[in-house]
Amino acid sequence: MRLLAAILLSATLALAADVSGNWSGKTRLSLNGRVEEDTMYLALQQAGSSVTGTAGPTAQEQAAIRNGRIDGNRVTFELPVPNGVFQFDVNLEGDKLKGGIVATAQGQSFQATVEVERKK
Repeated sequence: MRLLAAILLSATLALAADVSGNWSGKTRLSLNGRVEEDTMYLALQQAGSSVTGTAGPTAQEQAAIRNGRIDGNRVTFELPVPNGVFQFDVNLEGDKLKGGIVATAQGQSFQATVEVERKK
């Protein structure tokens, strides 16, 4: 029985999602009837269920993420910004990360969507 459990655990770990790599795409924010788009670039490293790396509007303009975690295909992390934080909650769908951002900055809060694709 222990052997079967070990085999199943090994198979599960072998199939686990890996988000390590460079990602680029767009964010979309609807605010006061206007839709604003911006670019998004992520450089992520995964070790087990921990995710570290950087995020920002370009590959050159990056800031360190914090509290990065992966659970199945769900990835969460925070991007500190001046006077606030962007909280990412995305799902890995093939070579894409899709989901939402809750941003709190300067006493205001808003939501956006994000979709980035793994760069090859």
